[in-house]
Amino acid sequence: MKRRLDTNYLPPVAMHPGELLRNEIKERGLKQTELAEKLSISQPFLNGLLKEKKKVSIELAIKLEEVLGIEAEQWVKLQRLFDKIETRNKTEQSLQNLNISSQKRESILVAMMA
Repeated sequence: MKRRLDTNYLPPVAMHPGELLRNEIKERGLKQTELAEKLSISQPFLNGLLKEKKKVSIELAIKLEEVLGIEAEQWVKLQRLFDKIETRNKTEQSLQNLNISSQKRESILVAMMA
């Protein structure tokens, strides 16, 4: 049975898919080497994902669904949301560094995220 995550709530800080995967590994008592083998990915790549240095691709999301039963769409949405919030935060910081007014900064961010 596949599980769906509640992605209606948008936290101010994004959760990287690696965090969810760390929790799943712990809850299920899996070994990283075992999971990497089941997903047909290298141990270093899995480690990078768990350390939030690597991204979940659509292909990997499908493999995660097959192995863990969490829908691929949820993995992709989580990665996309993480990327969006991270990009917004970096862009906002860059605009602040340029001393752009808060009103102008907000209009730029809204246009970027549309």
